[in-house]
Amino acid sequence: MNSKVVRLTGMVWYKPEHYDAVLRVMSDSKQLPRTFHEWRMKAETGEKVRRRDGEIVVRAFIDPETFPDWCRARGLNIDAKARNLFAALVAKETAERSHGEVGGIH
Repeated sequence: MNSKVVRLTGMVWYKPEHYDAVLRVMSDSKQLPRTFHEWRMKAETGEKVRRRDGEIVVRAFIDPETFPDWCRARGLNIDAKARNLFAALVAKETAERSHGEVGGIH
């Protein structure tokens, strides 16, 4: 049986109406682009590169009202490390729901 391994990657994603609040709650907000437009341009470029490299990208939307509690419940700072973990978990849950064979979750 020939089974294809799919590389699924979670990417942190924001809604435009949440971006200002995201900047207020993140402890490393100075590392993020100052505007949603700047962030979106960088994110879409990164998404295109990953797709071109054969990855399936799962957008992991972060809600600035609930994300701090999610971080606290796991003993995490509200920063890039937590955002990336959240995105990886969203990708993993997506893979489990699809019952596909997934490898290389980042």
